This record gives sequence, C-alpha cells and structure tokens, in this order.
Amino acid sequence: MSDEPISEMELDGDAKRVSQLSREILRDSYRSFSIDRLELVENDGVTVKMHLKRSPEGDVQELSGVGVGLIDAVFDGVMKAYAAEYPSLKTVVVSDFKLGSGFDGAKGRRSDALAVATLMMKNSHDNQFTFERKTPSVTNSSVRVALDALTFFINAERAYVQLQLAMKDATERRRSDLVQRYRQQMGTLVYATSYEMHREAE
Repeated sequence: MSDEPISEMELDGDAKRVSQLSREILRDSYRSFSIDRLELVENDGVTVKMHLKRSPEGDVQELSGVGVGLIDAVFDGVMKAYAAEYPSLKTVVVSDFKLGSGFDGAKGRRSDALAVATLMMKNSHDNQFTFERKTPSVTNSSVRVALDALTFFINAERAYVQLQLAMKDATERRRSDLVQRYRQQMGTLVYATSYEMHREAE
C-alpha cells in the first residue's frame, strides 16, 4: 500500500504550535515518514510489516510490530525502532482513538467516502494532543495518524535537544538575547516532551 494521503496531518492548537516550532528549529533535518508498503496479518492479534520512507535520509526502513490491534502493532514497531534513541516515546500513551467517515465530496453510492482517523495521546505531563488523517482507506488513515503522532513527539524531542545545545553555546558567548529566546522556545517544546528527558538534561 503506497502512502497517498488525501489530507495533510491535521493537529489541534497545542500540537500545531509545537510542530511549527519543531520545523522552524530543525529545518532540513526535520524527520518525517511516508508509507512505501504495508503488510498486515490479522489472526488472534495483528502483525504489521511497514516499509517506511524516511526524510531527510531518503532511505526505506523496514519495521515490524505485533499488537492486539492495528494501532498497537504500529506503535510496537516504531517503539522497537526508535524508543532507545528518543526516550520521550516511552512516556506517551493513547487516550482515545476514533474512526469516522467524511462524506463531503462522496459520489454515487457514497462508498468512496473518506475514512477519518482521530488519535488523542497524552505525555508524561498529562498534556493531550489530537491528530487526524483522512484517506480513502481505514487502514491507511489509522496507520498514518499513528505515524503522525509518533513523528510529532520524535521531532519535538530532537528540537528540544538542539535548543539545549544552542543555549549552552549562547551562554558561553554571553549572548543574553539568544539565551532568552531559546529559553522561551524550550518552554513551548517542554509542553510536548517528556519529564524524564528534562531530568536527564539537567
């Protein structure tokens, strides 16, 4: 299954604010994923094999996950691949997941209506973020929205770490203007990143 989303990732206000800042800080190094191929086996549980095209690397990475359902299996695959590198992923939990239909633009028998997947997640601060995807496929929408959420937390953590390094450099150069700016930006990213990571950074 190739990744051909009908809509871009949709975020609530808080998530949008953090995501925009992460993109501003990381620029060309902002990490994103697209689905090159997805294999799904459903028996007592769900097993997924995902071939993800990574940006900015441009390579295709194979991830495998097992879970009680599709979202659980996707999270399992991503966690096994990235949790060691990005510890904030270990602190986020799913607070709600919904599937609906988008009938705007549907034609004829209207069976071509978009599948709308809405995912809500909480981090270790108990802050909640909402993500939404609309595609013609229930499976594609569900997998894509899970990847959107995980991509969001990965980039928020990467941006936070980069700001820490930049603030240390600015402090050593006695650039109080930059220190103040970086501190404010870190305050925004703290809303999404993990408490454990902040403790390690102190």
